[in-house]
Amino acid sequence: MLWGIRRSFTNWGNIFRRPFGRGSIYRLERLRSVARLGKNRENGKIDDERNKISVDKGIKKYEKRKLNAKNQKSYKFLNIKNILIMTVLIFTFIFVHLSGYSTKSLYFSIFIYIGVTLYLLIVERFFEKVEVEEEIKNIKHEREREHNVFLERVKEIEDLEKKQIEHIFLKDSEDYDMKIWKIGRATSLLIGKQSPRNRVDIDVSEGIYSNLVSRAHGILNRVNGIWYYEDLGSQNGSGIERSLDKRKIKLKKNIPVKVESGDIIYLATTKILLK
Repeated sequence: MLWGIRRSFTNWGNIFRRPFGRGSIYRLERLRSVARLGKNRENGKIDDERNKISVDKGIKKYEKRKLNAKNQKSYKFLNIKNILIMTVLIFTFIFVHLSGYSTKSLYFSIFIYIGVTLYLLIVERFFEKVEVEEEIKNIKHEREREHNVFLERVKEIEDLEKKQIEHIFLKDSEDYDMKIWKIGRATSLLIGKQSPRNRVDIDVSEGIYSNLVSRAHGILNRVNGIWYYEDLGSQNGSGIERSLDKRKIKLKKNIPVKVESGDIIYLATTKILLK
């Protein structure tokens, strides 16, 4: 019974909370507010899109203006040539007016106008064509110069790649390959004889005259793509035979010397070829 009384009071209170007219006015206002909110959102999106478009147009106009200012010559209307043409036309008009628009004056003015027109159509176009051809010629020369510089740079890179050392060959007395090492990405290689207490990257202990090679005889270092050999104070010294002129050079201790592909390094009398 108490539950029924409570339910009746609740229903009575809900009558005053509900909008009149079976909720039609409330729903109408609700729909209007939703539509207004959606419209505002759409307007906001449209404004954002318009702002983006205007900004893009402004950037394009600025870039075009900058390009024109950089690549095109400024044209001055009031130059000597245009001033002379305007002066001739004005004096022709004054002459016709003072002559009372006679037949001779009209024929004379027509002749002047035809001459000016022909000048503008033929002579001006000719000079403009010459200027354009000269500009095109200059552009071609500039492109050819840039292309030649590019080709020279490519050739330098190719020559540098050809001079890169990729393998090291241990030679015997008859110039046959006894052992080959691949350098890979190494930037520093210690050359000598391997032992339990001495670890080296290039072990030449298999050579015939390896007893003349020190444990840490020399080292190869790569700096900015260029290889250098340095004798580490060995007892019997080091030497280099250049691949270009077959010239042999005795190296000083602890002084790096540039080496290239094709050079031969002598560790005392043991030969290693850089290739």
